[in-house]
Amino acid sequence: MTTTVSDGSVLPSSIRNHWVRISRIVVVSITLCILPYLVETSIAGISIGNWISIHILILTVVWAFTAQAWNIMGGYSGQFSFGHAAYMGIGAYATMALLVGFRLNPWVGLVVGGFIAAGYALIVGLLTLRFKVKGHFFALATLAFAEIVRLFITNSSELHSASGYFRPLPSDYGVGYGLVAFQFQHRLPYYYIIIGFLAIVTTASWLIKHSSVGLYLFAIRENEQAAESLGISPTRYKLFSMMASAFFTAWAGSFWAMYFATIAPDTLFDLFRNVEILLPALVGGLGTVMGPILGSFLVTPLSQIVRQLVGNVPGIDHAVFGILLVFIVLFNPSGMLGWPRKLKELRSRRR
Repeated sequence: MTTTVSDGSVLPSSIRNHWVRISRIVVVSITLCILPYLVETSIAGISIGNWISIHILILTVVWAFTAQAWNIMGGYSGQFSFGHAAYMGIGAYATMALLVGFRLNPWVGLVVGGFIAAGYALIVGLLTLRFKVKGHFFALATLAFAEIVRLFITNSSELHSASGYFRPLPSDYGVGYGLVAFQFQHRLPYYYIIIGFLAIVTTASWLIKHSSVGLYLFAIRENEQAAESLGISPTRYKLFSMMASAFFTAWAGSFWAMYFATIAPDTLFDLFRNVEILLPALVGGLGTVMGPILGSFLVTPLSQIVRQLVGNVPGIDHAVFGILLVFIVLFNPSGMLGWPRKLKELRSRRR
């Protein structure tokens, strides 16, 4: 298939699609970079910052990052994990334990935490795959393993038990505020760091999806027995997706530990934390690269706006937010990336 350009030459559709994708990436990247300045502006006398602050933007990108990491496992290989809060918690606790106990730079803790989380995912994967735990039983198994990690940390005096850690000052480990310390006196630098993390995990996700590994993962997701009959090892590639997903999710935990003043088991390993990690991918579109990002930029600000509007009555904001999510999913179960096609279908039906 070809496309005719302005000078009369013919442009192959593959090249045209390639440049369309690049232009979309550029537009999204520029938009994400200028978002903190856009929230400080006002439209028709209404300040956007009254509804969406820099803090909310940071949380939005954090959940976009974790959803992208979760999608490598849940979206590509079809392994629906409900225990990714464990990987996030491991990253946070590894960073703080090395920082407080050994005065190691938090960037070192970020890498170490990622490898510990990947090792933990390997153990979980070997056990679940050994006993052929699949479907909703696999989701329950991952949740159970996450609870084991939470209880272990809560009852471990070496990891400060239930009280958790307080983030030390940069001077306590021999540096000043800045990138090296992974600590800043303002929130804006944190935003650009997590944007950098999102760019890395999105690039990794894109490379995996468009490689032979991604092809094998999707084959396993669609029909594991057929994929195995073609010589594809489900165990090998499932373990790879679990370890890669856990490695990047732990980065979010390290960022969380350096962004907030304290960490504790009840906040990092909370049941709803697992929902916050996977929800943007479900809303945006499973198995897609842009879906988790779009989903987070819908779900996270929407939850904050609902909380501001009806948060005076305890619990009512969660009920309203849940109803809105139900309508969103019912509108198009395939995710936000399918909305243009869905709207086109609705328009054609009306005609």
